[in-house]
This record gives sequence, C-alpha cells and structure tokens, in this order.
Amino acid sequence: MDSIGRECVACQPALLPVFIKDKKVKPFFTANGHILVLVVALVCLAMYSDLRWRKIPNCLTLPAIALGFVLNFVGNGWNGLLFALIGFLVGMGLLMLPYILGGMGGGDVKLMGALGALLGGHAILNVFLYTSLIGGMIAIAVAVANRSLIEMLKRIVLFLKCVFLFQAPATGAAVFKKSPTMPYGVAMGAGTLLYLVAGKIL
Repeated sequence: MDSIGRECVACQPALLPVFIKDKKVKPFFTANGHILVLVVALVCLAMYSDLRWRKIPNCLTLPAIALGFVLNFVGNGWNGLLFALIGFLVGMGLLMLPYILGGMGGGDVKLMGALGALLGGHAILNVFLYTSLIGGMIAIAVAVANRSLIEMLKRIVLFLKCVFLFQAPATGAAVFKKSPTMPYGVAMGAGTLLYLVAGKIL
C-alpha cells in the first residue's frame, strides 16, 4: 500500500495465464508464435499418422509434451511451468476414462496431454469441446457407413452409466473394443485448428 492506504497495483499478484478470461488479454500462447506454429505442426502430423497408420506415435507426442513445459517455462518462468502442468493434467484427465474403457488408444490421450502442456488448461477445455463436436459427427458417419448406429447409441448409454452410476469400467470395455475404429486424432486435430480460428467456447 502507499502512504494513504491505497493498494499498490504493482504489489498485486500476477494472474497465471491459465486463469485469464478477459477478452482484452491475449492468451499466453498467442504471444508466442513458436508455440502456435508447433501446435499446428503437431496436430497436422498427428492427423496424417492417425489416418494412415491409425496410430499416434510416442516420437511425436512425448517431445511435444517436453517442449510444452520447456517453452512455457522459458517464456513465462515458473508461472509458465505451472501453466503447462495444469494444461497437461487437464488434457490427460479428460480422456482417461474413455481410454480405460477401451474407446481410444494411449496415443490419443498423450496427444491431448501434449496440447494441454502447450496451450494451457483453459484452452484445452475448449479444444476438448470442439473435439467432442467434431468427433460426434465423425462417429455418426462411421456408424452409418458400418450400419452400426444402434450399437453406437448403446455404447453412449453404457459410457454414461459408467460415468454417472459409477459402474465398473470393465463392463463397457468389451463393447468398445468391438466398435468400428475411429481416428480420434483427426477429431482432435480438427478441434484444435477450429479453436485457433474460431476462439473459445467457455
């Protein structure tokens, strides 16, 4: 405080980038073009790999996770490191249950974690929402093409039971493994690019 008791602006704690919601304040990653370029390159390579080999390799996701921590730390110090850690944990956590149920592979989970480490927790929530919308459309298209729309609806009901009724994940694993394969990496890549272009939902 100053001599007349007013709170000094310089003494106020700085907000972490992940908690910034003001539209007038640019998200941390937009101020760092190298991170933005890395994100675009990452999702493009992931989509190509998932479409061609139905796999997102560790040689793509693990270095991206490491770079997310390093670049955010270099750009914003310890705040940047915490920013990357929160994003990484949120990204991994969002897809952990579908992974346990057998609905997607480990590469998909690590890709979301890498995007979280690069973009932060708030951004990865928005990426997840865009991914869910695009993934839903892809899932419907795959189900119609394979004439398995009813089975897809059964899997959705089973997934909701596991989430809200706390049923054992093992009860749904067999059903998910029998489902037609879907390139979730494509949905994540498209969701990320849409977020970068259209902006946040939340």
